[in-house]
Amino acid sequence: MKLFFWSAATLMLLVNFVLAEAVTPAPIMDGLEVMKKKNEAYLANDQINTVTLRLFTKEGDEKKIVTKRYWKNFAGKEGMATKTLFFTDWPPDAKGTGFLIWNYSTAGKTDDLWLYLPSLRQTRHVSSRGQDDAFMGSDLTFGDMGQRRLEEDDHKLLREEACGDETCYVVESVSKEKEGVYSKKVHWITQKDFRTMKTEYYDRKGDLLKTQTIEWQEISKHKAWKLSTVINVQTGHKTIFEISDLKINPGLSNDIFTERTLKTGIRQ
Repeated sequence: MKLFFWSAATLMLLVNFVLAEAVTPAPIMDGLEVMKKKNEAYLANDQINTVTLRLFTKEGDEKKIVTKRYWKNFAGKEGMATKTLFFTDWPPDAKGTGFLIWNYSTAGKTDDLWLYLPSLRQTRHVSSRGQDDAFMGSDLTFGDMGQRRLEEDDHKLLREEACGDETCYVVESVSKEKEGVYSKKVHWITQKDFRTMKTEYYDRKGDLLKTQTIEWQEISKHKAWKLSTVINVQTGHKTIFEISDLKINPGLSNDIFTERTLKTGIRQ
């Protein structure tokens, strides 16, 4: 009889142990770890897509801009993170206007940005200060179009909370720079697959400047933006970015991401 009770007690301990293992949550990550996972999650080799920008004033007036985007991931080779080309297709008076962005992975190295104006047939290099300007009049800056280096901010996990049907890490990224547009950003990043669902941008005074929400799509087992809405809460201006005609890993040549291509365009 004693053997029976000893075995039952042992069995109960074993069951409790298994149940405890089953409900134990995944280890809590710190803010930097979450941001690293986010940056690594959906980097394909390259992409081609159409970006339609719909710009709305506070009064509701709308302007549409259509661009073709070519993007390539250099994965840190020779200090390069990514390169991006934009060519404007609409409106007609801006057709052919081009932007080339070299986004570096090397710490402390300022990204390079070139602008091509077909009416002047001139390419000019944009200063680092100019990269804080609005991208094509939208509510994102040229700097926002690249991937910010993790070491440029201090990252802190604030909490975990529901975001729609998902559970998100909420990470605060405080800028180490004394200058620049933002004092900090707050990101909502899904625990399941590290998609950014929402970002809040704060100005240098620490006041909320704008919010960005993102809807995602899946192409060839890769996740990418489908639609992003950015609202400047201080001015009431809004931009909707619609992504279409997405091609993932089309095999873009490194050689197209040059000033020469800005002038000649890309022959399809």
